[in-house]
Amino acid sequence: MDLKRLHYFCTIAEQGSISKAAKLLNIAQPPLGKRLQELEEEIGSPLFTRTPRRMVLTEAGTFLYRQACDILSRVNQLKRQTITIATRKQRRVNIGISYLYLRYFNTILMDYYRNRPDWDINVIVSDSSHLEAMLLDNTVDIALMQVPGDRQPWFIRELEPIDTIAVISSHYSPMLAGKALQFSDLSGIPLILLHRIGGEGTYEVMRSKLFSSLDQVNITIKVSEPRLVLEMMEQGFDGAAFLPRSEFIPSAQGKYMVCPLAEPFAIYHPAIVTLSTAQDRLLWPQEHEVA
Repeated sequence: MDLKRLHYFCTIAEQGSISKAAKLLNIAQPPLGKRLQELEEEIGSPLFTRTPRRMVLTEAGTFLYRQACDILSRVNQLKRQTITIATRKQRRVNIGISYLYLRYFNTILMDYYRNRPDWDINVIVSDSSHLEAMLLDNTVDIALMQVPGDRQPWFIRELEPIDTIAVISSHYSPMLAGKALQFSDLSGIPLILLHRIGGEGTYEVMRSKLFSSLDQVNITIKVSEPRLVLEMMEQGFDGAAFLPRSEFIPSAQGKYMVCPLAEPFAIYHPAIVTLSTAQDRLLWPQEHEVA
């Protein structure tokens, strides 16, 4: 039962006779009648009742006609879509994503992938300071990153702020588990802080908060990527770290835990950024926008 025979069968059913169908299909009547006979032999049942005026579908023929029309319609749609994809010109779009929000921005990246089949998407992962430089020299078209400190020369769409959490190694969990954490609770404890490669960002804000809240600030390591912070704690670093909640991954070995902060400390502000001179409304997924 091939597609060509189904097409011939449907045309005969719609025209009501082999002669009319043959004329429409631009083929001779004998070969068309032969194809119908082969189809009826394959099914093992007549598909038409022959009357003096026209050929009428049997019950089996009616069922086959409805199903065949659906199949042929879907095949034609598939063909059209494939031709469209094969012949269209894709727009190359370079998207930069900050290390700080790799997990968070994966959702938006997938939105672009699903909703913009006309884009040839290329993803670059880097530090926010590098992403700003790449926007300026047009290496990337869009940056998914922390809100820039300087509003010029950017066009910025701010997204919902992400909660700050404290991640505590198992060594300190008996002392801190089950409580809302005050910054002062971390006095003297070794700390890993996120730090961008160039310029000022969340590190400077967090550092200022720590020095105003702790008797003894013990910043041991500065890291640019949240994933590395968690890997270091998984490998045995005893201390604490601050991360955006979106980037937390539970410890496979129970080496660290999350402690919520007693008071909100909003420093993580993700945004979609382009140059203001290259503003393009097509670039913005609407559902993630801050109201």
